[in-house]
Amino acid sequence: MPKLDTAYMEQVSKGLSKVFNDALKSENEDYKKIATEVKANTISVDYAWIGDFPNMIEWTGERTLKDLKANTYTITRKKWESTIEVSRDVIEYDSLGIVKPRVQAMAESVREHYDEIVFGLLEANSACYDGRPFFATDHEVGSQTFSNSLSLALNQANFLSARQEMRGVSNEYGNPLRIRPSLLVVPPELEVEAIKILKAQTLSNGSSNITYGMCDYIVCDRLTDASAWYLFDTTRVLKPLVLQINRSVEFAGLDKPTDENVFMRDSFLYGIRTEDNAGYGMWQLALKSKH
Repeated sequence: MPKLDTAYMEQVSKGLSKVFNDALKSENEDYKKIATEVKANTISVDYAWIGDFPNMIEWTGERTLKDLKANTYTITRKKWESTIEVSRDVIEYDSLGIVKPRVQAMAESVREHYDEIVFGLLEANSACYDGRPFFATDHEVGSQTFSNSLSLALNQANFLSARQEMRGVSNEYGNPLRIRPSLLVVPPELEVEAIKILKAQTLSNGSSNITYGMCDYIVCDRLTDASAWYLFDTTRVLKPLVLQINRSVEFAGLDKPTDENVFMRDSFLYGIRTEDNAGYGMWQLALKSKH
């Protein structure tokens, strides 16, 4: 039976921290497909600039200075935590094998947290940098008005129509933004239809499927509207949404033999904390359709 002194518990803490950080390294991060990760060093960050697409023009005299629009769009950090309690007996009788899965689950909860706050924006559909709901029929760009909200069921014809709608968006100079729809996001109820459109090489009548492999798709279990589907251009450096990280996730423990929780409850505490939030980026790179 090990002696639970400070030196031994430091080794336990280091070991569990490594388990957590190793589990945190995963490629199963759907939120990264539609959200730009931004590191922030202030509590709130203004993203009003995000709608100003760069545009090259001929330089014939002095540089043409472009003022940022008067709109404001701010993302303010929130604090998050998760904590587990480990009985002293588990450590004392060297049963760390039963703690490891719980620590790995904490790492998994971080990825789920990011998915939740990012994909949750889709159905919340709050105002973005231009003051309109992110998915709206009346986004103003210069003298033009564009829609990224349709009322079409998901099928091959409507999928192609949605792509065309996105590719028709231009900047304030009237130049096309060259949108490239690359990701379809659907609720579980529309997974079969997404497979028919993008993964079936032939149609039910035997003819070739012209939309086969046209873009990727993911099924998001967090979407609750069974008839709504989303199309995104994820090919650019800036994605349609923003994940603001004010403080990266940290793993820590109250596991010194002299800590109050050890004295009072004969148990050790291990927890994680992070400071972050998510918000809307460029509506031009996203489209929602609901039948």
